[in-house]
Amino acid sequence: MSFVIGIDKGTSVIKAVVFDVSGRDCGSSQRRMEVLRPQPGWHEEDPERTWRLCVETIKEAVAAAGISGSDIKGVGIAAHMGGAWIIDKDGQAVRNAVCWPDERAQAEQMALERAGLLDRIFAISGNGLMPGITLMVLAWLSRHEPDILDRAHVVLCAKDYLRYRLTGGLATDPSDVSFVPGDIDRREHSAELMSLCGAGDWVERMPRILESGEVAGGISANAATETGLSVGTPVVTGLGDASANALGVGRMRPGDALTVLGTSCLNSLILAKPNRDPPGLGFLFAMPCERYIRILPNTSGTITMDWFLERFGGPKKPDGTWDFSAMEQLAGAVPRGAGGVLLLPYVNGSGVLAPFFDARARGSFFGVGSHTTRDHLLRAVYEALCFSTRDCFESMPVKPSSLTLTGGGSRSAFWAQMFADICRLPIEVSSAKESGALGVALLAGVATGLWPNLETAIGQTVQTVARYEPDPQAQPEYEGWFSLFREARDVYRGYSGRRADLTSGALTA
Repeated sequence: MSFVIGIDKGTSVIKAVVFDVSGRDCGSSQRRMEVLRPQPGWHEEDPERTWRLCVETIKEAVAAAGISGSDIKGVGIAAHMGGAWIIDKDGQAVRNAVCWPDERAQAEQMALERAGLLDRIFAISGNGLMPGITLMVLAWLSRHEPDILDRAHVVLCAKDYLRYRLTGGLATDPSDVSFVPGDIDRREHSAELMSLCGAGDWVERMPRILESGEVAGGISANAATETGLSVGTPVVTGLGDASANALGVGRMRPGDALTVLGTSCLNSLILAKPNRDPPGLGFLFAMPCERYIRILPNTSGTITMDWFLERFGGPKKPDGTWDFSAMEQLAGAVPRGAGGVLLLPYVNGSGVLAPFFDARARGSFFGVGSHTTRDHLLRAVYEALCFSTRDCFESMPVKPSSLTLTGGGSRSAFWAQMFADICRLPIEVSSAKESGALGVALLAGVATGLWPNLETAIGQTVQTVARYEPDPQAQPEYEGWFSLFREARDVYRGYSGRRADLTSGALTA
């Protein structure tokens, strides 16, 4: 029997999953990423350590499937986008990798805003800026660590670095180029854009671009020794995580919509051609089959829940992990509207990218009274991420007829029903528990002949396992709360600038 393996290197966790031709998860493994924070607001990784974690997950996933490395016919890699993984001519990392949540380039980004360059940047790329995108990181390095440029041979994204370690080949794909960002219409790097962003000196360090499903190389002898995979096993170029998740839940038709409940809530719409509406906001990424994905993200996705639990606590299982079933019972006992408490879920230091742009926006609980308990605040967190998702889809160029949820939170019937009620859309949950890994595994399977094309691959591997219809009784009540949510976020935006001015040290704000 033939198998493919998908590797999904996330911000928090790296996973490897073995799939058979039916899309069944036959064996998987994961490791927590090790984040380095040498200064406040910085988010780095040791590339060598990340590679070691990748090796461990591959070996364990293959072992868990009860097969050998020779049974793996193809490998695909997905990873978070942006940041910079820079290597020298010998293939050694010249510094720690910088990842997308990094805030160090906030001053460079705000300088572009003051210079009135954001409209032109968006016109080329279809992307709003944030400090952790590749060009902002490179601009910061040019100013603060200029010696890095002299030592650098190529600038890679996370998935491209791992694929380099597997195959020895240097390349990227159109989806990751989208968030460098590049020219979205040409699906390639843009020298003009790099110059505008202050990264013009890095043009010659950008890698060649291969199609996402193209075989980019084979497992090298060294990588085979480390991972247990066979020498020469094909590895496809792969995808950025946003595009991989869409493919993994079978959403490739124009008009399909999905929300990834991850570190960022990626609210996404599949398009047949580039559409930059609403102008100046969010992201526009390339997809396989000449498709595009328009994303209006809440950059404070499930990190909002992480932040809440770290600060306020919550029920735990005997093994010390959070007991989300118990949390849902507590939140479910609180009426809609969380006892009058609203949360603006903008805790990410990068600010807000959609449905408005404000790098200095921050979150706030509103409506707290003497009656307020932790359970009220907890329900407000659940509701806030639903409100912010609807807030983004209200600004999309096309109104979706249904919404697919993916990510860990999608397995919660409590939360999925809340999304249906607040967003006023049927909510569908796909069979793919690891949609990012499956998305790139499908590319690997098509490239190696397991399936004749992506349409067939999706049809044979992806099913809808749950559907939640909006509750007619809940909708009128939530309409009032959603309206208040939008009014409150507009008012609080006016305070964010003043708050930031009063806060000493931008990176500690």
